[in-house]
Amino acid sequence: MRWHYKQKEIPAFADSAYHPVIETLFRDRGIKTKEERELFLVPDYDRDTHDPFLFSQMERVVERFAKAKEHGERVGIFGDFDADGVTSSVVMREALDDLGIENVVYIPEKIAEGHGLHTNAVEYFKDEEVSLVVTLDCGMMNHVEIEYANTLGMEVIVIDHHHVPEVLPEAYAIINPKILDETYPFRELCGAGTTFKVVEALYQRLKPESSEQLKWLLDVVATGTVADVMPLIGENRVLVKYGLMVLGKNRRPGFQAMIETGKLPFDERTPPTARDIGFQIAPRINAASRMAHGMLAHDLLTSKTLESARPLAVELEKHNIARRKISTTTAEQVKAKALAEFADKKFIFAVAEEYPYGIVGLIAGRIANELRKPCAVLTKGATESKGSFRSIPEFNVIESLEQCADILVKYGGHAAAAGMTIKNEHLDTFYERFNALAVEKLALVDTEPKLTLDMPLSFEHLTPALYRDLSRFAPFGEGNPEPVFGLEEVIVDDVRFVGAGEKHLKLRLKSKMGGKVLDAIAFNLGAKFGEIKIGEKVKIAFTLDENTWNGSTTLQLKVVDIETGG
Repeated sequence: MRWHYKQKEIPAFADSAYHPVIETLFRDRGIKTKEERELFLVPDYDRDTHDPFLFSQMERVVERFAKAKEHGERVGIFGDFDADGVTSSVVMREALDDLGIENVVYIPEKIAEGHGLHTNAVEYFKDEEVSLVVTLDCGMMNHVEIEYANTLGMEVIVIDHHHVPEVLPEAYAIINPKILDETYPFRELCGAGTTFKVVEALYQRLKPESSEQLKWLLDVVATGTVADVMPLIGENRVLVKYGLMVLGKNRRPGFQAMIETGKLPFDERTPPTARDIGFQIAPRINAASRMAHGMLAHDLLTSKTLESARPLAVELEKHNIARRKISTTTAEQVKAKALAEFADKKFIFAVAEEYPYGIVGLIAGRIANELRKPCAVLTKGATESKGSFRSIPEFNVIESLEQCADILVKYGGHAAAAGMTIKNEHLDTFYERFNALAVEKLALVDTEPKLTLDMPLSFEHLTPALYRDLSRFAPFGEGNPEPVFGLEEVIVDDVRFVGAGEKHLKLRLKSKMGGKVLDAIAFNLGAKFGEIKIGEKVKIAFTLDENTWNGSTTLQLKVVDIETGG
C-alpha cells in the first residue's frame, strides 16, 4: 500500500495545554474548542446522551407498549439475524420481560428468509396470538409484510436505522434517526442503539425506579454499535465507552461463556476494547446466522446462568472456527477474481454458485477494504442471486442501488453496506448500470489501496505521557480511528519470529542517530516481512501501545506496515 500522511510535519501550537501531537489530532478531527475537547476526552453518560422523547413518535410508541402491558397483550419481537439485530432483540426482550410485557422472539433464518420482516414471521406471530409486532434493525423496506400484518389485525412498530425510502411503510409508528425530518439530534445510532432509546423511554414511564439499571444492557448495545461499524462519535462514543466498562465487569453469563470458550484475552483487569468487539466478539455472534441460525447467539446472550450458557458457547465456537476456514478460502477466490477481472474497474462484482451466502457480506467487506473499491459478492441460485455490498467512504451504495431498483427483487441497507436479491437474467444489465454510477461518482477519487497515517514522529516523541494522552481518544473505531504514525530511517536492532508457524514478528528498533531503543510487534506480518535483517534501515507505520511482562510495563509499537529499503 502507498502511504499517505495527513500531516507531513507536526505544527507548532502556541500556549497549548496539550502535546503538539495531541493538538494536531484534535485539529484533524475537527475538535476545536476547549469545551469540545473536554466532551471528547471525558464522555459523561448523563450529560452526553439525549432524551429519548426527542424522537418525534416516541410518545406514541410508549403509549402503545403501555396499552399492551395494561391489557396483557403479547408482543412479537422481530430482530434481524446479524449482530446488530441480535443485540437489538436481546435489549428489547430483556426489557419487556422485566416490565412484565409478555413477548415472543423471531429471528429469521438467513439463507431461507433473508433480511427484513418475512411473511413466515407474520404468520408465526399471528399463531402465537401476538397483537403488536416490533421490528428491530429492519422494517423500513417491508411495506408488503407490514400491510399483511395489518390485515391480520396486528399493529407494527418499526425500530430501525437503515435507509429511508421515499414512501414509508404503513406502520403504527416508526423510530428511525435517519428520517429526514426526525427531531432526534443524533442520526448515527445503530439498531441496538435505537432500540435502547425506546427501552429508556419505556422505563421512564413504566418503571422509572429501575432506569439506572438499564446501563447493564450497554454491553450488548456497544456490541451492536461496533459490529455495525457505526461512527464512534457523539452519543455512540458514550454508549460504547460505558458498554465496554459493563463488558469488562462480565456479569452476563453469555459473554462469560463466550470469553471462556474462545479463550479471549480480557477481563475486568484487562478490559476489552472496541477492537476486541470488532474482531473477537462480533464475528462470533455473526457466526451463528452465517453457519447455523441467529437464535443461537440470541439464546446465548439471554442465558441466565453460566451452566446454561456454556453448551451454547461451545456450539457457537465450533461454528466460528468453521466460518474462519471457509471465509479464508472464499476470500482468496474472490480476491483472485477481483484482481483478474476488475483491476481497471471502479466496482467489483463477484457472482458464483459456490460462494456461501452466509459469509458473502464478510467477504465483500474484506475485499472492499483491501482493494479500496465498492464490492458486491452474490450467491447465484437457479433463478435468482442474492448477496451483499460493502463500500468505501466516497461511495454511497444504497443511493446507487435505489437507482437500479426497477430490476431488483428487493434491496436495503445504508451508505456503507447493503444487500439485494436480483433475477439472474438482470445480472449483466445491473452490473453495467451500477458500474456506470460508480465510474461517475468515483471519477475524481483515487481508489488505489493506500495507508493513511496521521503524522511522522521521532523517537523523542514516544513517551509514556504521549501514550496516556492517546488512550483518552479511545474507544477507537469508525469515525474515530486509532492514530497511526510513521517512524522513518529506523534501524532494525533485532528481529525474530514469535507465535505458531512464524506468524508474527518481534522487533527491536533504534534511531539511526543512536540512543533510544523501542520494542515493536508485527502481528500477522511474519510471512510478509520475514526477510528483514538486523541492521536494515526501514520505515515503520504503527500505533502506540504498552506491553506488560513480568510486572514491568514498557512502550511498544504495534506495526501496521513496513517499508524496506530505507
